[in-house]
Amino acid sequence: MILDEERCGLIASEIGVVVVELIGRGQLVDRMAIVNALESKRRAVGNTLHKGVLRDAAALVRGNGDRS
Repeated sequence: MILDEERCGLIASEIGVVVVELIGRGQLVDRMAIVNALESKRRAVGNTLHKGVLRDAAALVRGNGDRS
């Protein structure tokens, strides 16, 4: 996955937010819970660029981070 520094920061931020939300709800924090939360958030947002960041974050957590 080739990403510029700003996009990497946005992806890291989105992953961090969902991890903190999961912890706050007392839910198990594992790979699938993070992916599910990112995908749920992606479906809820309207901004296309934000959707792309969330899609890339979910792909990275899933382990298929070889998007170009």
